Formats: sequence, structure tokens, C-alpha cells
Amino acid sequence: MPLRDPISAEDAARNERILERLLSAATSMTGICVGLLGAVNAFARSQNTETFADDVLAMNALLFLVCCYLIVWGLRANSRNLTARLLRIVEYTFLGAMSLLVLVGFFVVYSVL
Repeated sequence: MPLRDPISAEDAARNERILERLLSAATSMTGICVGLLGAVNAFARSQNTETFADDVLAMNALLFLVCCYLIVWGLRANSRNLTARLLRIVEYTFLGAMSLLVLVGFFVVYSVL
């Protein structure tokens, strides 16, 4: 088994700062997704239509919640390598969720207008 490069204390501190910032953003984005889900759901009920945006926003909120869970796990981990791996997973998950949110935003604007 090859040895891994040790993560320096400076890199570990940087990873923790990134995780703390992402935790704040992920919790805010979860709230935004839930709020948008309520608004889209209310609009769809008034128009008697079923929208694809409901399902995607619910999935989006779930992805941001998964990010929050992984971030807290990464901040509590005793291993610098585990924290670095979790940070990579969180970054990709967060980026995917944000991209999905942008697509849903376009879909909602298109369906409203």
C-alpha cells in the first residue's frame, strides 16, 4: 500500500475554513430551496398543474442537507486525510446542487412567463 503525502497543518486549517464557509452557504441554500419549493407548490396548486420543479427542488434541498451532514462530519473528523476527502466530496456535491438550482431557476422562470 503506497504511503500518502501527509497533509500539513496549514492545509488542514485551510480545509477547515473552507468547510465552515460551505456549511453556512449550504444551510442557507437548503432554506432557499425549501422556500422556493413552497412558492412553486403554491403557484402550481393555484393553476391546477403539476410541475417538475417541485421534485427537483426537493432533491436539491436534500443534496444541500447531505452537504451539511458531510461538512459537520469533516469538521469533527480527527484525520486530516478524511477531512480532505470529505471536502472534495462536499465541493462536488455543492457544485452539482448549485448547478441544478440554476437549471430549476430557468425552468421556473420559463414556466411562469
